[in-house]
Amino acid sequence: MFAHKGYGAVSMNEVCLAAKVSKGSLYHHFPSKDELFLYVVEDDTQKWLCEWEELRSKITGTEARLFALGDHYANDFQNPLIHALEEYARSRTLTEDMRQRLSQIYESASQACRDLLQEGMDSGYLIPGNLDNYVTIVSGMLEGIGRVSEITALAKGPEDIREYYRGAIQLLLQGLRTRES
Repeated sequence: MFAHKGYGAVSMNEVCLAAKVSKGSLYHHFPSKDELFLYVVEDDTQKWLCEWEELRSKITGTEARLFALGDHYANDFQNPLIHALEEYARSRTLTEDMRQRLSQIYESASQACRDLLQEGMDSGYLIPGNLDNYVTIVSGMLEGIGRVSEITALAKGPEDIREYYRGAIQLLLQGLRTRES
């Protein structure tokens, strides 16, 4: 429901009706709408990471894996839950606990990028540098391509968005690849 309607438009009553559970049962497992929403996002993030790990295990080499990661982002760029998460994060005053959980969601999602960049630096394929900075830059690039493509409506279909991601990875590699590679 959150994916289709957004965070703000979903009520706990609607969730109870859709799930065919009582309010008491729902609130027993999820004491608030925030808890339920973050659980859904955490679960979605874990699925995305599991899919990535399955893809990654079938590919060798940093460059091929970077292109595959770009494709993985491209395949998920219209995930409506991402929009609900952005709405959630921007539209409310978050408790420290909620902020921490959002940070953990981001960190777990960026772990794929972190591992890949570290692997590239360790193998000598990528120029050594500040891993945290690299992760912020590359993750921001990958996240931003989807947002810009949606806002500007430049991508007309999945292949268009995939080409933007591939182009971004190619530009990234021109700057990060060691000269010997």
